[in-house]
Amino acid sequence: MGFRIATNVQSLNAQRNLTISNEMNNQSMEKLSSGFRINKASDDAAGLAISDKLRADYRSLIMARRNANDGVSLIQTAEGGLNEIGNILSRLRELSIQGASDTIGNTERGFLNKEFSQLKDEINRISKTTEFNGTLLLVGNQDDIDEEITKRSNKFPLELQVGKNYFESADSLDNINPTNIIRIDFSNVNASVNPDGLNLGTSEEDDITSVSSKEMSQKSISIIDEAITKVSSYRSTMGAIQSRLNSTITQLSIQAENNAATNSRIRDTDFAEETAKLAQSNILKQSGVSVLSQSNQIPMLALRLLG
Repeated sequence: MGFRIATNVQSLNAQRNLTISNEMNNQSMEKLSSGFRINKASDDAAGLAISDKLRADYRSLIMARRNANDGVSLIQTAEGGLNEIGNILSRLRELSIQGASDTIGNTERGFLNKEFSQLKDEINRISKTTEFNGTLLLVGNQDDIDEEITKRSNKFPLELQVGKNYFESADSLDNINPTNIIRIDFSNVNASVNPDGLNLGTSEEDDITSVSSKEMSQKSISIIDEAITKVSSYRSTMGAIQSRLNSTITQLSIQAENNAATNSRIRDTDFAEETAKLAQSNILKQSGVSVLSQSNQIPMLALRLLG
């Protein structure tokens, strides 16, 4: 092989390899410092596209799970109000039984009726103040309540978005995917007191007015029993919805976990693999610098031929 001064091919080759080693070293350091295998599209264009979709799905699943948790809170709020109404109804039944007995007189029934009336008012208060995020839950679809309460209660059915998608096709409401929506309808939950008495969804002629007499007390017992059954039915329905929401939350958590794991395998840095690549690139870079230094000395050998 001849000696050439104008072009040092060996030096150019060493420079090229050193540039490659240096780029490998920089990439490894970037991946190790960021924790991501893919930091820009050029690292893995297809992997980046898949990862971005998975990340969007993951965040949607987390939000859907939050919606389901909010649904549980809503159900618990409504059920808490019904639970207290049920306790009050039990006390009303006690007072009715006591008032139906001949062992007390009208004076004592008058005392009982005062408590009875106050408890009816408390049921009304609970029904008109049990709300979740501005929506009243226990006044149903009554027509005899004021306009402001109507505005805050006529929001049923409530729709909980518990899936990562809403529309299968944006051109029609008929294409809503039912697996992504859970509907909660409290429009028939009427737990308030009518102006003429308490019915809790029973017929109007069965309103409870008082326990001021033995006959009214006797009538009240059966009406309260019907009201207690109605409240129990409401609570049973809410319990079933809450059970479904709990299952939904578990399923969404599993789906989000698997989604995150898949995205991690695509996007995150494998530190064991990358540290090995970093060590390799460091060695190649150091050897490249050494070889480049030696190749730059080759033209100097030509001077010896000139004596």
